[in-house]
This record gives sequence, C-alpha cells and structure tokens, in this order.
Amino acid sequence: MRCKVCGIDYGVSHECSGLSPFMTLEEAAPPPSEFAPFYYLRIAFNIVRWDDMAIRRASRDPNALVYGAALSALSAAIIFLVTALHGILAREGRNSETIFLSLLLGLVFVWAYMGIIAVIQIGLCHAIAKVFLGATGTLVGVMRPLFLGWFVNVLILIPVVGLYAAGIAWTAVLMLVFEEVDGIGRMQAFLISAGINAAFLALSFLVPH
Repeated sequence: MRCKVCGIDYGVSHECSGLSPFMTLEEAAPPPSEFAPFYYLRIAFNIVRWDDMAIRRASRDPNALVYGAALSALSAAIIFLVTALHGILAREGRNSETIFLSLLLGLVFVWAYMGIIAVIQIGLCHAIAKVFLGATGTLVGVMRPLFLGWFVNVLILIPVVGLYAAGIAWTAVLMLVFEEVDGIGRMQAFLISAGINAAFLALSFLVPH
C-alpha cells in the first residue's frame, strides 16, 4: 500500500512523516510561532495571486484560520463602513451615542451575516467535492486559505461593476483552493465554485438588504 500523505510504500504500518516527497523545504517550513500579521498578510496576497504553495502552506497552518478570520472581519468592516456610514450620519436626531450604537450593531450584524454566508459557501463546495468528486482535503483545510483570501470581496466597493468583480475574484480563489487542497480537477473546481457563487449572487438580488 502507498500512504496518501507522504507517498511511501508500506506493508502493514509505517510512521508517516506528514510530508510529501515532492514538497520543497520552503513549503515544509513551520509557520511563525510568534505574532506575525505581516507574514499572513503576505500569504493572503499570494493566495489571491494564485500562488499554489501559499495555498498549500495555509491549508496546513492552524494559525491561518485565526489570522484569516481577523482579516475577513476587517474587510467586512471596511465594506460596511464605506456603504453604511453616510446613511448613519445623515439620520435625523443623530448624536454620538446613537451613531456609536448604530455602528456597533451594524458591525456585529455584518460580521455574523458575512461569516455565516462564507462558511455555508465553503461548506457546500467542499461537501459537493467530497461526495461526488472524491475530494481528499478537509473542511478546515480549505477554510484556512479561503478565510485569508476572502478580502477580495472588498472589490464590491467599486462603483457599478463591484459586485461582479468581487464575484469573479472570489470564484477564482475558491477554484484554486479546492483544486489544491481538495485535490480535484481545475474545471471541476471552477464549476462548483462558479455555481455556488452564482446562486448566492442571485440571492443577493432577490433578498432585500
């Protein structure tokens, strides 16, 4: 038998190193043990630039989920502030207390809403890949790089074409991550990612904000 992780042929059992024989030293290097926001920011930008190694490294890095969640939350906050701040400040009878409460409640809602939508999207794509295409990755493994790459949705702030630009960019990130981490074909990954993303885009037009 051959180990699916390290590629070694064995008889009854063996001690798996957890490393593929085709993995470079740079890819196999351990993640930073200290607080390293700029390292993960660089990984995030590499992921959206279709860097295969950055995707694979992030998928095995437990810290990537935490930094990815923080970066996604910051991105969601930017989207909310740019789109809603003017309306909050323009309300009649506003004061510092009502503005603060409106911003706080709005941010909590946006973080919860976008977090749930992202997890559902990723979970659906992974479930389809797992059930129908024999995907070999894990849900946590695909969530780590995808949370880091979620910030491409900030493109939604571009006037007129922002919604479509964000949809295309997010579909591309989904496709690459599912190809690399779940081990499915690029066309299969594209069809799943585009289909799920298109469904959620359609819902965004149908459901009132």
